[in-house]
Amino acid sequence: MADYRLSAQIIKRSEGKSAIASAAYRSASRLYDERTGEAHDYGRKAGVIHCEIITPDNSPEWMHDRAQLWNAVEAVERRGDAQLAREIQLSLPHELDREQRLELARGFVQEQFVNQGMIADVAIHEPSGHGGDDRNHHAHVMLTMRELTSDGFGKKNRDWNSPDNLTNWREQWAHHQNRQLERHGHQARVDHRSYEAQGVDREPTQHLGPTANDMEKKGKRSRIGDENRERQERNQLRAQMYAEQFAVQQEISLRQSNFEKWKDRKQQELEAALDLQGLDLSQKHDRRRGNLERELADTYGTPKATIKAELETIERKLQAKGVRKILRDVFGKTRHDSTHREDLAATLRSMEQRENEQRNKLERHINLEKKRHNERMDGLRAKSNTSIERRKEQLKGRAKAERSATPTTAPFIDRAKSAAPDFKRANDNAPQTPNKARTEAKAKSRPPVPNKSPAPSQRENLAPPEPSDRLSLDERKQINDTRLDGEKKPPKPWQRELGTNDNKRPWTRERGEGIERKPKSPRGGGKNTPS
Repeated sequence: MADYRLSAQIIKRSEGKSAIASAAYRSASRLYDERTGEAHDYGRKAGVIHCEIITPDNSPEWMHDRAQLWNAVEAVERRGDAQLAREIQLSLPHELDREQRLELARGFVQEQFVNQGMIADVAIHEPSGHGGDDRNHHAHVMLTMRELTSDGFGKKNRDWNSPDNLTNWREQWAHHQNRQLERHGHQARVDHRSYEAQGVDREPTQHLGPTANDMEKKGKRSRIGDENRERQERNQLRAQMYAEQFAVQQEISLRQSNFEKWKDRKQQELEAALDLQGLDLSQKHDRRRGNLERELADTYGTPKATIKAELETIERKLQAKGVRKILRDVFGKTRHDSTHREDLAATLRSMEQRENEQRNKLERHINLEKKRHNERMDGLRAKSNTSIERRKEQLKGRAKAERSATPTTAPFIDRAKSAAPDFKRANDNAPQTPNKARTEAKAKSRPPVPNKSPAPSQRENLAPPEPSDRLSLDERKQINDTRLDGEKKPPKPWQRELGTNDNKRPWTRERGEGIERKPKSPRGGGKNTPS
């Protein structure tokens, strides 16, 4: 991961620093200070892979010479507390190769400093390889602080000291790095903003500097190194806690996703089952309608066909004309057929009414079954929704419990941050105590253990608890004693064998009774040995 760094400092004469010495050290060269008469030789310094001086257009040629440039700076500054030069330190991305890093540094220095009228002395350093960070590619840029004139250096440009300039340089340095990384196909990116501005819960580490860096390389602990290690430990703890929170959130999201899939599947299965039941019910109703129509046809089909045929015959007769109609009228056939036609029509209407009644009765029954089926389906949907909501609430409760059980970084980190230095100083200053004293201190620091055994008055009033596999030994003894109160205690082993305790103990028997004693052995050789 690319690391961002742009730091600025002023090389001041009041701090005992020299522009000549600083340039010689950063460029690993030998430079002679004309003001003091000292020679600063750092030609044996390793790790400097490139040095160059970049000047604005139309600048004198002698300004490309490092010794002449910085001796001129020293000469123009006459105050004892003069500000000689500004130094910018840049971290170069280790993802890029040497030429790409050089191109990046040149482009940034030219755009942000040289084009503004400054002269830049650029020195690129690579990692030392002696126990340090092998990704520590960086550049030192020494900048002049006075404007250029035809004679050399003029007045100091106070606008270059503006804090807004530094903010802009930091932002532009991040943009230059990201463009170069993207151009060469790297996924790494840098950000010039602080962790707090980025919304990242992380403590920044401090730059070691040459003194602390040398101490750490030699195996000695430095203040900045100790603080960085403490911050790294807290950052690791933060990362671990956030990883746990992320894992919990991932698990919650996975369960939520599985729940949504289960919910959709269950609803689809329910709707499919309900649709199948509705289809079965519809087929059942169709069969019942067909059966009814067949029954009606069997019952009323032939009579209705006969009546209709008779009505057609009567209608033909009534439509007779001429002599035939006169004869029918004379003999009363017309009136008789009309009356008979009305009777047949009434009978036919009665049959059709009975058919319609049976059809209406069947439809009412079908509609009732449909209504019950719809109510049952609504009940099943409501029950399914209730089950889904119950499971959803359970998932929410479980997620809430898991989130509350997941450690949060802020309280712990702030407490550790405020307590860690004091704790360290206390441990460093505290004398070593013997083991006995340390044990006593631990014993005093422990809270007193409360006495769980009841008082005698309370013990007498205790009721025997119910037997359980989880009771303690004292409670089990108390249960046995309570059960045997007023009863005969179990016999001893010798009493179980004989049923009585008549056998006297050997030490209670009278002499001459019980066991027959044998005379003493003649091997004793004592006074009582028989002759």
